[in-house]
Amino acid sequence: MQPPQPPAVPASGAAPDPRRRRAPGRVPPAAPAPPRRPGGAGSAPPGRRDIRRPQAGRPQPVRPPGGAVPPLSAHDWFAGRLLDVLTGRQPLTMLAGKVRDEAYQQLWELHGQRADWRPRGNRGRTPFVYRCHAYRTYLGALEVSAVVCLDHDVFRALAFRLESGGARATSGYGPERWHCTAVAAR
Repeated sequence: MQPPQPPAVPASGAAPDPRRRRAPGRVPPAAPAPPRRPGGAGSAPPGRRDIRRPQAGRPQPVRPPGGAVPPLSAHDWFAGRLLDVLTGRQPLTMLAGKVRDEAYQQLWELHGQRADWRPRGNRGRTPFVYRCHAYRTYLGALEVSAVVCLDHDVFRALAFRLESGGARATSGYGPERWHCTAVAAR
């Protein structure tokens, strides 16, 4: 058996007539590639209508290998859980073991006082922590202030103190076993 031969090109350099019947076993010529859009590699996938592109000078978020989400810092985690409790999305008991006695009493009182933080009906957006800053004291505790967004253009303040439980602690959050020792909200 002989290998397939390329189609003969007339001496004039013109392409062969496409209406001619092809012999069996011959490979048809490849179709011309569709015209490329400007932008080359990294351009939008077909069917995408918007023109947004990643900005060249803007750093992209760093993710660990495998696409895993990095663990939250202790102050970010506590801010989110306190917001969940104060807005009524989680019960107060979810923080048992992570909040000391005095702070638990403060949180219980805040939970009753901050009924205006709870959403009414199904309107509005889900409350979230807008900004969270932690300041380490000379004793190693974290003084945290957070701005939370309850709804469109409704922001409130949340402040709390985290103290490390040390290596001997059996409860708390993170490797340092952080415990919340004071809570305030406005």
